[in-house]
Amino acid sequence: MTGGSSSELSVHSGYTDEQLETLCELDGPFDSKLVPWAAGESENTGYGRAFRALARYPGFLPLFFSCDHGVGLGSRLWANETDCVYPVYLSWLEKKSSAMNKIAGKRAHYVPHPWVYYRKTHFAGSGGKGVGTLVFFPHSNATTSQVFDVDKYMEDLKQLPEKCHPIAICLSFHDVNAGLHKQLRKHNLPLVTVGHASSRRFVDRFYSLLFHFRYSSSPNIGSHTLYIIEAGVPFFLFGPYPKIQVKGSALTPDGTYGEEILGDAEEVEGIRKFMAMMYDIHDELTPEQRRVAAHYMGMASPVTRNQLTWIIWRESLSLRNWLVYFRETWRRISGRLFSARG
Repeated sequence: MTGGSSSELSVHSGYTDEQLETLCELDGPFDSKLVPWAAGESENTGYGRAFRALARYPGFLPLFFSCDHGVGLGSRLWANETDCVYPVYLSWLEKKSSAMNKIAGKRAHYVPHPWVYYRKTHFAGSGGKGVGTLVFFPHSNATTSQVFDVDKYMEDLKQLPEKCHPIAICLSFHDVNAGLHKQLRKHNLPLVTVGHASSRRFVDRFYSLLFHFRYSSSPNIGSHTLYIIEAGVPFFLFGPYPKIQVKGSALTPDGTYGEEILGDAEEVEGIRKFMAMMYDIHDELTPEQRRVAAHYMGMASPVTRNQLTWIIWRESLSLRNWLVYFRETWRRISGRLFSARG
């Protein structure tokens, strides 16, 4: 098995440990990086694939801009965003785009999320026509972990209404690589994954997996929530909302956080209202759920596909961007070479 699409695997009965682990590795040196990335955020989680499809932009050219990480629920400016060496920044949150312009001095543009175009052209129609529930397990990474009673949550899932069954648990590549899948096997629920976030197949795997299910759920709101709603799949929150424990991050002091980590007081209130409308299990998405998802995914942006195409292509014509790109690429390559020799 070489990490193919989810349709090649048994999504309702789950993946084996070997299948999970293989999907959570990069398929090869050219899986995500036909050329070295210029900016990680505009390439990761299938963004590079989606932006290129939208802008008719070839895979052999780097993308000379940065963008939001996932779907941001607040306008907080993170250091990895403001410190990007390329001047153009794309955001699907109008307030954040404005802040990037005024505070960080970026040439920021408020644009629709690239996955919207990609889903409409590669996965036409809406979801919610499958069976069972795809549960997105709250994911960790190198510096953050989710604080909640995992064993109780897994057992409580089994008590969901019959219409929600069968249930499959979707794990992030961070958690599979940390061995969480082996710890969860005792609960006898099928485990699946979208795979490594740096894979160019990530966006395709996400929708291919999602559209096998009638519902989707999680104990928390995240990027997955907005992608799911935009795709037309009913989503509901289930279980106590986890806290986020941060340790060793260069972006956030150590500590335990709730939604206040994401933005200002007005934005946090909006997030809490969004959460409150997501606990009921609806057979169809409500207009208000769709409206909120459209807000966070930049659907009100006046930027057209042709305009966004020009923004992306224009940066590839900048001599300054190419000089920076070669400098930064050489710095990364030489750093790895010298590190290996040492």
